Amino acid sequence: MALNTPRRYFLRKAQFFYEMQLEALAAAYRAKQDAQPGTSLPLDFPSRTKLAAARYTTREDLDGADAPELLRYAQLNMREARAVLTAVAALT
Repeated sequence: MALNTPRRYFLRKAQFFYEMQLEALAAAYRAKQDAQPGTSLPLDFPSRTKLAAARYTTREDLDGADAPELLRYAQLNMREARAVLTAVAALT
């Protein structure tokens, strides 16, 4: 897991604070994530709906993600996670 972009850093901080049940801090970091520019995922991107529900909505949110992270936070199975990672690699 790498934190290659500001959007990704803010996403991971929000996830951390949410797990710690610090909702206000998680919300603050979600707002910071939303304020950062990003390239939206294509409409036909694999598991796009599940990713969006977990706040992975841009290429920058996924830059540095790995399969265990996607299984944990986006509720993907291994096949879906691999498809997402392959699709992310094709975007860059």
